[in-house]
Amino acid sequence: MAIPSFTRAQLAAGAPGPETALTIGVLDGVHRGHQWLLGRLRDEARRRALSPGVVTLHPHPVTVLRPEIPPSYLTSLEDRMELIRAAGADWVIPLTFTGEVSEVTAEELAAAFFELLRMRLMVLGPDAAFGRGAPKDTVERMRRLGAELGFEVVQVEPLMHDHERYSSTAVRAALAAGDMARVTALLGRPYRLSGPVVRGFERGRTIGFPTANISVAADRALPALGVYATRASVAGHRLMGATNIGRRPTFDAGHVSIETHLLDFEGDIYGERMDLEVVARIRGEVKFDSADALKAQIAEDVREARRLLGGA
Repeated sequence: MAIPSFTRAQLAAGAPGPETALTIGVLDGVHRGHQWLLGRLRDEARRRALSPGVVTLHPHPVTVLRPEIPPSYLTSLEDRMELIRAAGADWVIPLTFTGEVSEVTAEELAAAFFELLRMRLMVLGPDAAFGRGAPKDTVERMRRLGAELGFEVVQVEPLMHDHERYSSTAVRAALAAGDMARVTALLGRPYRLSGPVVRGFERGRTIGFPTANISVAADRALPALGVYATRASVAGHRLMGATNIGRRPTFDAGHVSIETHLLDFEGDIYGERMDLEVVARIRGEVKFDSADALKAQIAEDVREARRLLGGA
């Protein structure tokens, strides 16, 4: 089939001008495996005096092709694009993935990149597969097309971690286990949650531990429920925190909320954007018999957060 007109328009609008080297994929999380790929893209592009860039698919193809699977993103699209640029890309084009786009073949997409983005080099990861059906022989097909049209193809070898490849799946598994040390190792940075500070039930204030609650997009992957040592950036402040990610079972067992007691801070930050780096898990979620028991545990959580964050 022909490339959809809206896809051509997105590519044309994002075209950087010079001849390009590019890679294509979701790159959710921009973990260290992605960073390795993007570093190679940058280096290969420089050798050929090309402009390195990324076509990133959004939403994730799985959520379009299998809508019964809820989305679970490691980064927002905006953060993903920022991280991709920081890892070596000069430009990023978010390409809207739809059912119509899923019917476009790898050859048709690559031909559009060649025409509209002046692609002269395609850099692909070890398991690269895109286009209709995500064929396993995508790399070989791209090499054949490149020989015909006039672009090179470079395939990057995998980057390994503990005898397995870096992957978004591995990051999600570590998050689900609350293993933030492994998450940090896979990402090359602490996991971050961001959102505006909103009003909650203010129960923390009544027991002496006021919290700043942030509203995070419903499609973000969250760590296992529990209490975490965190670092917060908000309103020009860099602060230590003890963050509860959970349903507040002692009180109401409602929806999952993200509540941070900011250490050594007082102030009105409602409406401010807060970025949280989730550093280490302190404990799992527990239902306490009383508010006093909860208060005593939170005091211990704060001491442990301070110790883990180096502020003891």
